[in-house]
Amino acid sequence: MGIGMSSQYGTSLHVTITIDPRNEEAFLRALKPAFDAACAEPENTFSQVYRNSDKPGQFKFVENWNASKEWLIEVQLQKGYYKPYADATRPMWIEPLKLEFYDQLPPVFRHVHMQGPTG
Repeated sequence: MGIGMSSQYGTSLHVTITIDPRNEEAFLRALKPAFDAACAEPENTFSQVYRNSDKPGQFKFVENWNASKEWLIEVQLQKGYYKPYADATRPMWIEPLKLEFYDQLPPVFRHVHMQGPTG
């Protein structure tokens, strides 16, 4: 089991952020270094960023971690590489940031099949 996990399969963090759509390019530029740093963490098992096709400016980040919700809040989300991203993007937000935590289920409920565009 991972760091202080309540689920033996890990924790999935879902972040929803809505920005002024005119700032999308600047937002993604500011996000990339923090995204890369979080992906390099040994507890991170999956990360992907999604754009809501029905709501311009809304993004969802899905990250799976071999750690507990408490560890994510108390340790991971306090890491210094998030500060430049937050400082640069907070003025772009048009809705409050939303964080949701989910316990992952056993591997029989998991599938990843990478096919198609990976660019």
